[in-house]
Amino acid sequence: MTVSDYLINLIRATVRNEMPMEKPEDISWKDLLDLAKLHQVVELAFFSVEKLENKPEGEAKAHWLREHERSEVIDILQREEAEMIIEQAATKEIEILPLKGYLFKQLYPKTTFREMGDLDFLIEPGKVDEMDSIMKQMSYSADDVGLEDSHDVYKKDPYLVVENHRRLLPPTEENHWYTDDIWKRLESDSANLYHKHMTWTDFYLYHLLHFEKHYSMGGCGIRNIVDQYFAMTALKDKIDWDFVKETLPKMNYVEFEQMVKDLALALFEDGEMTEELHKSLKFMIDSGTYGTFEEYQKFEFENYKRTQGIKSKKGYFFRRMFMERERMEFIYPSLKKHGWLLPFLWIHRLFKAIFTKSGKVKSEMKGMKKL
Repeated sequence: MTVSDYLINLIRATVRNEMPMEKPEDISWKDLLDLAKLHQVVELAFFSVEKLENKPEGEAKAHWLREHERSEVIDILQREEAEMIIEQAATKEIEILPLKGYLFKQLYPKTTFREMGDLDFLIEPGKVDEMDSIMKQMSYSADDVGLEDSHDVYKKDPYLVVENHRRLLPPTEENHWYTDDIWKRLESDSANLYHKHMTWTDFYLYHLLHFEKHYSMGGCGIRNIVDQYFAMTALKDKIDWDFVKETLPKMNYVEFEQMVKDLALALFEDGEMTEELHKSLKFMIDSGTYGTFEEYQKFEFENYKRTQGIKSKKGYFFRRMFMERERMEFIYPSLKKHGWLLPFLWIHRLFKAIFTKSGKVKSEMKGMKKL
């Protein structure tokens, strides 16, 4: 049995509220914890570890307890901070939609079981600058604002990271058509009209869009399959499955959804683990929660070769530096009226990245050498 096999066994026991099998002697507590941290499933594993007869001892025990306590603290901070951000947005009459992990926490048996790296919100169109002021008033520092196509990143040490999204999918994504009019389909919270909610059907389809994006672009981890399982079970009677069945072919997601459903059932119920499913699982195990930047670059390089005829690393690097006008317009809306600004904004974006995200630039340069 591999470390990943045993980690999945622990997670399965937690999900099903069953007794886990004892740890094989050839698997170390350190390797197990390292893998759980990589996939952000420490609490799912810890809940079962606590049920074992032969629990970790000494230094190993201290490491597991420290990560458990850290997860509990972060869970409380993230949920309380999310509520404060939503309340502050309402005071400025800004409509705000919590996304992804914050909502998945509601579906898990315990909120601590669903770890998340950051808080994600969709911000009302035209209110991003006002939201920026709120974040700074709440003692957040702007970590990555204006450099990404779809979101701004804010940090508050030691644990809090917030991503404020301008839209769910950029116009360059194949299925952006489904999320472009999401604001028309949102519902308001009864206690706060500015606090918006997706229908659970939209939530499920957006989960698939986000899941597939990470899976195909750079890999994704075990946590995504746990999300899939709880979406299928906790929302079984709340999702319009006929609409999902009708929409998936338009998204070209029929096979992907079937794969992740089958994999979730194989891991957490009694579904068959086929050879193809095992390959998909191994890819996720090897990728970690968010995948690797190297895998993302490989995906982007292949995409540019296929769609734009770019065949060399130099061509890819040039396109990354000087993005298509459509993508640049999303970052700099003024381009829509003043196209002549494009070359100047290319230079602005380049220098801004060099001076504010030098680490990211170095990682990209390093990764390109491996293409």
